[in-house]
Amino acid sequence: MDRLTGKRLTALGVVLIALAAAAAVFVAVSADPLEVREAGLPDGPSADEHLSRARAAEIKGDVTEALVHYREAVMRRPRIVDRRSPEFLGADFEVKVRTWISELRKGGISAAPAALRDASFLFRRMYGGCG
Repeated sequence: MDRLTGKRLTALGVVLIALAAAAAVFVAVSADPLEVREAGLPDGPSADEHLSRARAAEIKGDVTEALVHYREAVMRRPRIVDRRSPEFLGADFEVKVRTWISELRKGGISAAPAALRDASFLFRRMYGGCG
């Protein structure tokens, strides 16, 4: 078997570089970074459905359930916690999340242990963390 050397090796290198550049352009053009979903996210209710369920749980006073649904909605549509997005849930939501975190830490809200983790996830996503 012949080894690639000289001009053949150079030609192969140029072809691979061009292929990598074409792939990078394709990804840059086709992917919306704000639409990236969590890997392995199961099919199920849409972000809007989770938002409806979260708001219904809030009305019932079930913070744990509300946070679970807000987290699922954010995982399906990250734009809802991006302050630059027209889909942003708003300043009232920011205040609500900060209040929940504070009250959960102090024990002022009775909720499952996972509620603080979910609220912290929302906080990190709003303020630029990776989640």
